[in-house]
Amino acid sequence: METRRLRYFVTIVDSGTITRAAELLHIAQPALSQHVSALESEFKQQLLLRSRRGIVPTAAGRSLYRYAQSILRLENEAHHEIDSEVSSPSGTVTIGLATYSLASSLTIPILQAIRLRYPRIVMRIVETLTVIHSQAIRMGQIDAALVYDPGPIHGVNFERISTDPLVLISAADLEIPGATEDSVPVPALAELEFILPNRTHTLRSLMEQTLSRAGLELKVVVEMEHSRPLGDAVGLGLGVTVLPLPAAEARFAGEGFRLRRITDPGLTAGFALATPDHEATSAAADVVVQTLREMLLGPDSPWTTPAGTE
Repeated sequence: METRRLRYFVTIVDSGTITRAAELLHIAQPALSQHVSALESEFKQQLLLRSRRGIVPTAAGRSLYRYAQSILRLENEAHHEIDSEVSSPSGTVTIGLATYSLASSLTIPILQAIRLRYPRIVMRIVETLTVIHSQAIRMGQIDAALVYDPGPIHGVNFERISTDPLVLISAADLEIPGATEDSVPVPALAELEFILPNRTHTLRSLMEQTLSRAGLELKVVVEMEHSRPLGDAVGLGLGVTVLPLPAAEARFAGEGFRLRRITDPGLTAGFALATPDHEATSAAADVVVQTLREMLLGPDSPWTTPAGTE
């Protein structure tokens, strides 16, 4: 049964004549009569009667009229809700941010953009989780994440934002054998004590794999999940740490720190927007992810890696 025919039927009953209904619906009268006949064939009941007052519904027609009004009202509400969801989606969208990165500095610009465009969306920002961000995406715990690119993972799509050199960060007065003023070779790292996140973090894994390939061992003396107190810990000489160059320059610009690029070999870390690969997402999550793409991957993005630098 087509809702279009129900709308025609309701209009006929409301109008009282097929002629008037045809005028309102901009349909030829014979065509409108055929739609009524189709409904009567479908229900196997006569639905309308001609009288001196015009067209009146039979008992079956009155029943259909009541149901038709309800069906048409639900259809209108569905269209309105869907249109509203597309133009002004609502709901909670959860975004994960990698620690030991520039992600936290993007939080306010992201929130400002989403609040301006989609005021009905509630944003939830998380850094540390009980599982790694990519697994949280696969489990549906978060809708997207700004993370270090760990390489291909089934069920998660990584869109590279930037690729940056890694730098060693230490207290300014720390002497490192084999290091220069602005660089430090990988073998020299084995003699240092590090402050890093746990082994599930991509940055930690990259450092461990790099030293392992050189036959060396990474010495982690403090596992710190939140990077906010990292500056105080490094400044007090509790250990050294590593960050991509932009994050290091933003966080350790003071005179109390020294930044050295890691060399022999040089190390880089990719930063990416992670989203579900195949899972259906809500309209709110879709528009938030699209906004993130525009901000971080668009031609005017200050974070997009220039061509040829990877």
